[in-house]
Amino acid sequence: MSEALTCRPLLRWALGHLAPQCSATHLEALIALVDRSMQLPTRHYHDLAHALMVAESNDPLDAVIGLFHDIVQAGVDGALPPDSEHYLAGLVERNARGEFTLLDSVEARQDPVFDIVKRCFGFSETQVLSPLAGQNEFLSALITCKALHAVLDAEHLAAVSLGIEATVPFRKDPHLLAASYISALMDINHRHQSNIGESDMRSHVRRAIRIANRDVRSFGEADLVAFLDDTWSLMYESSIELRAGGPVGITAYRQTLQRMTRFFSSLSAPVIFRQYDGEPIQSDHQNRLEATARNLEVISDVMHAKLLAISLIESTDSAGLRAFRPTRLKTTLRITAAASSMSALDVLVAGSAGKVEFDVRQSPLSHQLSQQLHRDDIRAYTNALDLGAPASNRLLERFPIDIQARTRELARAMLL
Repeated sequence: MSEALTCRPLLRWALGHLAPQCSATHLEALIALVDRSMQLPTRHYHDLAHALMVAESNDPLDAVIGLFHDIVQAGVDGALPPDSEHYLAGLVERNARGEFTLLDSVEARQDPVFDIVKRCFGFSETQVLSPLAGQNEFLSALITCKALHAVLDAEHLAAVSLGIEATVPFRKDPHLLAASYISALMDINHRHQSNIGESDMRSHVRRAIRIANRDVRSFGEADLVAFLDDTWSLMYESSIELRAGGPVGITAYRQTLQRMTRFFSSLSAPVIFRQYDGEPIQSDHQNRLEATARNLEVISDVMHAKLLAISLIESTDSAGLRAFRPTRLKTTLRITAAASSMSALDVLVAGSAGKVEFDVRQSPLSHQLSQQLHRDDIRAYTNALDLGAPASNRLLERFPIDIQARTRELARAMLL
């Protein structure tokens, strides 16, 4: 029987270096905060395994930031982490619609931790947090710093806040972040008498960039199957139906896949990975950007093929009322093509023997489509799909007889 996953050894080590005065009772409360948050049943991607990966470092502050950076996923979990609401009392309010608003009360203005975290995020008093612009990261940072403020000084709390802020992904102007971080640290120096030196400021910013790049490192790695597995995990988190674990409407699943496909098509390597003051070194940064650009092209092709395949299956029932029970396979896949020359077909062939069309390990129809159609034709079909309406049964009629036959065979096998 395998040992249960926990952050205990890593957090004990990190705080042993950063805060040796931390009591055993306090340490256990911090361990419980991470473990319970990251192992909620709603988590499929932002889970403890992901946190441990981001926390993997010989820098104790890296480890703390990595472990705590995703403890809040309010939209996915439907709530704050267990036993954490008291950290936000008097500072953040949640209304009946689920929106979080920063409070401008006497208590809030006098709270030094609240001030440090707000300055690191560049947030103003009474700001309404946006789920798409740092809400989860801000709340994670605030809860973390409130939980740690008795054992960490203002400089360390600022470093933790900056590291978590840096994990807000896919921003339009990531090259502007370093200047804002330095400005925040200068303000914190002034307001909290932190005496953070210039070299230490740069070190804290480099750490934030390092953490941010590690958080999304799978974009630049050679294992595209692992990356696609992460993609399906993200789709599970983003879909209420998939998270529920029961039957899923075929139209609802196609819409989730369509949104994810559009999202990947909008990304570029410089928006994903960042560099500051030699972190990472230029050659490593350039190699990562080039690998990410290749990966994004292949992954986008895979996603468009998967989207077209599920749309054809959906089109066998134009009313869009039928459902299927998605099951992810965990079998080992071997891809023989070199990462630098890999194509969507190289990825999809690994699942070509699947009996249904779902994740990357089950890609019989998407593989056939990639074999028989040019990538531009696949994208033309998917770009014409109406996100809000079921796929028309006329869509299937536009394809060769063998594709129609395979589609109907899969629909009979999949749809309830």
